[in-house]
Amino acid sequence: MVRWAIVSILLLCACAQVGTITGGETDTTPPRVLRQTISDKQCNVNAQEQLLIFDEFIKLDQAQQRITLMPADSRLQFETKGKNLRISFLDPLQANTTYTLTSNGGIKDLTEGNDSLMTWRFSTGKTLDSLELMAQAKECFPSNKQTPIQLALYVSDTSKIPRYLGRFDAKGQLHLKGLKEGTYFAKAFIDEDQDGACAAKESQDQFFAPILLNAAFNDTLSFVLSKPKNKIANSTDLKQTNPSLADTSQTKVALSSFLLEFDSIQPDLLVALYLGESLQRKIKVEANLLTIENLEAGLYELRLIKDLNQNQEWDAIDLEAKTRCEPLFIYPEKIKLRPNWELTIPVNIPSNSLFKQ
Repeated sequence: MVRWAIVSILLLCACAQVGTITGGETDTTPPRVLRQTISDKQCNVNAQEQLLIFDEFIKLDQAQQRITLMPADSRLQFETKGKNLRISFLDPLQANTTYTLTSNGGIKDLTEGNDSLMTWRFSTGKTLDSLELMAQAKECFPSNKQTPIQLALYVSDTSKIPRYLGRFDAKGQLHLKGLKEGTYFAKAFIDEDQDGACAAKESQDQFFAPILLNAAFNDTLSFVLSKPKNKIANSTDLKQTNPSLADTSQTKVALSSFLLEFDSIQPDLLVALYLGESLQRKIKVEANLLTIENLEAGLYELRLIKDLNQNQEWDAIDLEAKTRCEPLFIYPEKIKLRPNWELTIPVNIPSNSLFKQ
């Protein structure tokens, strides 16, 4: 009996030692390059590939879209093996040219999928091109899709393939480095069909006049994207959608009103007031105080339009006429109007709005 009691005690002690086996802390570190055939800022490069050796096993994620060479003088081919990545240049690189090889989330570790932004700038000549370009971009009517905005620099207004191509970050900012002095045509666009080019129906903005990029250039390019104007469909969305509201003198029902107080008056400024998707008013601003009466209760959206061509509507980018979209400012909040209410709204057009293109 004593022997069995000792065995039982040992078994109970053994059960008390059982625990859960864990894999340790979660890996949050992206792959780190240990060796490379082309170093960052290297000159006199004469190579047909970039061989990268990492500190851990890797995998690729949408490599053709996320690993790019700028200028795009060569197609890229990718081969992974364990901790190694071979990026082959299928076409000869041009002489005396600065290139930027970038992986924007295209290289991840095998287990946790951690990635990072990796960049190598190198030259096939004796020196690196050192010009830089700053740009910012936003959409007139932001979509729910998280599709990035791209910036392309072309050597002519008829070029289909950009000489330089960059991607704006989530805040709409972009910083291109290693550019060569010259004249370029700049275009920002959303590559909706993922074909690497700007289609005529995709959201876009561009400078129709060429830009001389040199050491004295220090401007920040500002882009405002819109769907190109469709003249056949007459897609301008500021048409009065409720004709009974066009003549407010015939509407004597005691409803509600807005008092808009403007901090400044700009020429050709229009107010467009929407209730849901329905345009309720479209009024030219001629004084610092604007009263809009006889409105039903609801949740309104306020838009301000710089009517440059004075056609009483907002115009998107016109590729045929080579005109950019008209400046548009959307009040940052929906405005709730109660029944039998008079609401005063201060309208302060911010200095960094589209009106300051």
